[in-house]
Amino acid sequence: MREELRFIADLGLDAFARMQGDLLRAHVAWLKERSPYYAEVLSGTRPDEIRGVNDILDLPFTTNADLEARNAEFLAVPREQVVDHVTTSGTTGRPVALMMNEADLDRLAANEANSLRMAGVTEKDVVQLMTTIDRRFMAGLAYFLGARALGAGVVRVGPGAAAMQWDSILRFGTTTLITVPSFLVRLLDHARQHGIDPASTTVRKAICIGEPIHDEGGRWNNLAQRIKVEWDIELLGTYASTEMATACTERWEGSGHAVQPQLALYEVLDENDRPVRDGRAGEVVVTPFHVEAMPLLRYRTGDICTWRSTPFSGEGFGMWLGPVLGRKQQRMKVKGTTLYPAQVIDSMASLPTIPNFVVICTTDELGHDDLEILVSVEDDAVEGLRTELRDRLRVAPRITPVAHAAIEAMKWPKESRKPQLFIDRRTNRTERS
Repeated sequence: MREELRFIADLGLDAFARMQGDLLRAHVAWLKERSPYYAEVLSGTRPDEIRGVNDILDLPFTTNADLEARNAEFLAVPREQVVDHVTTSGTTGRPVALMMNEADLDRLAANEANSLRMAGVTEKDVVQLMTTIDRRFMAGLAYFLGARALGAGVVRVGPGAAAMQWDSILRFGTTTLITVPSFLVRLLDHARQHGIDPASTTVRKAICIGEPIHDEGGRWNNLAQRIKVEWDIELLGTYASTEMATACTERWEGSGHAVQPQLALYEVLDENDRPVRDGRAGEVVVTPFHVEAMPLLRYRTGDICTWRSTPFSGEGFGMWLGPVLGRKQQRMKVKGTTLYPAQVIDSMASLPTIPNFVVICTTDELGHDDLEILVSVEDDAVEGLRTELRDRLRVAPRITPVAHAAIEAMKWPKESRKPQLFIDRRTNRTERS
């Protein structure tokens, strides 16, 4: 691993800022020299005038719309140097293409090796990869490359297939799972039905991707509580996206997601695009460093997070991002109550038996947000479910019984790499970004 890519633990805020100021200056110079898109938008910017990290506030943002509209102009290396093509997940729009050269693959491996090491994974572990590594998915590739760079063993099972997951755990002595946390509930259901004792296996931790396991205060959310009651393994959250090309990972349970300052500069901004104070929530904006093929500047993720200069629990310094509270574009206001999809989904996870479900937001005849949950339950269970959700969400969503197979088809649209538990069908959706 190149020395400049190694994670630096517990870096004080002053040293943190000095290092990132130097990296930002070099990053802007690379953008102006190599990227046709940024050569244009930074035409009036002189990299040598960037004195420190705070000067980033004078630089332009990059949006998903920019990436989609002018995709090829972001490429900063000759196309023949591109060795891997990935696309974003398309959670809030059309998947966008991103390209990597050899140096970017090295960076991706270093990023995830750092992330796994932060989570306590070593070369003695066997890591079970329970997510896809194909379908142009950067994260699956990152997990594999990172585990190999760390020297750990890897079992590539992919998503789903509970029986094969347990067979792999028992056969290969898996110690660490990389998984969407809601799938652990299905895994535990399968274990109960087939006489498997999870506590007797070699698994000691799960690195949870794609879904939060803590609330805004760093406490276990309903989904994590449900898992911990049945299987008291270490649960560690992560926060990442394809555009970030960088993972923020919990170093211990409930710490918050530790930023890798040598790999990316994160801002958390209010609605006026000014930095929020320590402990406050805002939109995450990221500038990934050391990316050569398609480097980005001030990419607006749309994710709403809190940030802290110290962890939720334990001791440490630097920057720690709280769980994603929701996406700015997906924020709903239902009968006067502001909600994010994650709140609705976590409330469903608190039910004694979790039905198959999908959350849908539409626009009613008055132009207001209308929340509906399609669930695989019998008609006589609807009112009780509605009452329970009203108590948790402070608003009662519409509950519509739908066949299990129909919900599965909605959750897994063609070419999807992860389940889509929230579907936004609002007619005024573009106005929310």
